[in-house]
Amino acid sequence: MRQFLITALFVSVAYAQHQPAPQPTPPPANKGPASEDMAAVVRGQAQFKQTCGFCHGEDARGGRAPDLTRSTIVNHDVNGSTIKPTVRNGIPEGGMPAFPSLTDDQLSDIVAFLHHQVYVAKHSAGVPSDYPLAKLLTGNAAAGKAYFDGAGGCTRCHSVTGDLAGVASRFTPLQLQQTMVYPSPKTVTKTATVTLKDGTKYEGKIVHQDNYNIGITCQDGWYRSWPLSDVTVKVNDPLAGHRELTSKYTDADLHNLFAYLETLKK
Repeated sequence: MRQFLITALFVSVAYAQHQPAPQPTPPPANKGPASEDMAAVVRGQAQFKQTCGFCHGEDARGGRAPDLTRSTIVNHDVNGSTIKPTVRNGIPEGGMPAFPSLTDDQLSDIVAFLHHQVYVAKHSAGVPSDYPLAKLLTGNAAAGKAYFDGAGGCTRCHSVTGDLAGVASRFTPLQLQQTMVYPSPKTVTKTATVTLKDGTKYEGKIVHQDNYNIGITCQDGWYRSWPLSDVTVKVNDPLAGHRELTSKYTDADLHNLFAYLETLKK
């Protein structure tokens, strides 16, 4: 069984938007830090259950979608800096819908609840704040470098002296494993070239994409959209290579590649 935790960050479904309002929710059983606003946590628990619980579980520990207490989006959040825009705007390319109807107060309550759950997870008896590096570092760094430079095709997009310089210092070991296998869509720009029937081409960042329409912010700054039936679309998705590798990796490849990336410290 694959030993790496592959986290598809913040996946949800629109079905949750249409669920009936939850009944009053009792306070979480585990206490958080003394500075915590427990009233906000309780409200956030109820809102999370209604909006996100269908996929992530009512306690945010995972269900159809991943455990959010180990999500990089949640753990890197400061006062809603990453959680709020993710919930409000969604991650279309990751399958997560947007929830634009939520108010800022409702989002703040969800943030309070998620931070509470992270705190509880990290301070529960017998649960470490992160997996020890010694238990994860089982691969061969030299073999990992060979895979990075060769069969993995990693050098087509990455450079150990550029975007990956010091990467092992920027992430905990567990976060590095997760990001290595499935980077957050929030960290990349997905673009498209749209060709009209008369041959006119537009290029730009994808703002909206579904089964029927494509919308991009073009290089001149204007937003344009078209029915897919009227245009030809070529998508440039920086994460496509990562998704392809998930079906090709062996356990040895993953362990070796992680061992190599762990050597990239400042």
